[in-house]
Amino acid sequence: MIINFEYLALFVLLLTALVLAIKQMSIALDEVDIERFTLWTGVASVIAGLPIILW
Repeated sequence: MIINFEYLALFVLLLTALVLAIKQMSIALDEVDIERFTLWTGVASVIAGLPIILW
């Protein structure tokens, strides 16, 4: 039972981090800052790939 809560907490944490990274990508696009957009795209990609890597 505790393990399920740990997975749920990890999932919520990753989902929150992904949403925040996408928000930063949006801000970078609004400011036409390609370097920052590229950085946040990489961060979002790593966050999105973590569940597959950790499995």
